[in-house]
Amino acid sequence: MTAIAYSTTLDDGSRTPEQLLEEYLPMIRYHAGQLIRRVPNSVEMDDLIDAGVLGLLDSAQRFDHSRDIQFNTFAGYRVRGAMIDYIREFDWLPRGLRDASKQLQGAMLELESSYGRPAEESEIAAHLGIGIDEFRNRLQQVRGMAVVYFDDLPTLSDDDDSIDILESMQGSLEDLPEHQTAMRQFTDRLAGCIEALPARERILLTLYYFEELNMKEIALVLDLTESRVSQIHSQMVLRMRGLLGLELPERK
Repeated sequence: MTAIAYSTTLDDGSRTPEQLLEEYLPMIRYHAGQLIRRVPNSVEMDDLIDAGVLGLLDSAQRFDHSRDIQFNTFAGYRVRGAMIDYIREFDWLPRGLRDASKQLQGAMLELESSYGRPAEESEIAAHLGIGIDEFRNRLQQVRGMAVVYFDDLPTLSDDDDSIDILESMQGSLEDLPEHQTAMRQFTDRLAGCIEALPARERILLTLYYFEELNMKEIALVLDLTESRVSQIHSQMVLRMRGLLGLELPERK
């Protein structure tokens, strides 16, 4: 991993890197723990934490106190973004699985456009010419694609210019009304996509991302196996990507 040079104090209250790390290491570990469950075993927890540390230090260098946003919010985006950038650069997904992910996502979107409702897994499997067991096996194999990269998020346009969603998240919505509009458009669109999910996928999304239960805990709540919950999560993310119009990232 590339080293970055820093001064002895960083501009989050002029704290040293050591002081920042002591305060924000639990946040870094939290984000690493959230991501590690959705990538292959070849990605190490310690490497994600290292990437998060670099993201934290970089956020301290870049943080602008004049903007109406708290440092911990800004740092959280940068830490998670640094980890996801590391996962992308790791280039761990073989071409075959990447193509399988695109095929699954495309089948879901095509059927849902045709039916005007979320496609059932039996319908998706039949469309692909495979059985339910094989369909679920493919979902399990592509679980690492259940990561949405910050730069995959849609760019919205106003009358004069395009607006990046991540920039809007980090900016001062009070000072930048166009960003406020962009965020409102994106959140409305996201809410519509969530509403379009099948009931079980909406429940899983709520338990995992809002209640912050892990896969094992969700399996107990839904009375399913942990692997089945992982499959449903992969299906939910692929469905959401299709609804949001997000392409799967290409290998570099």
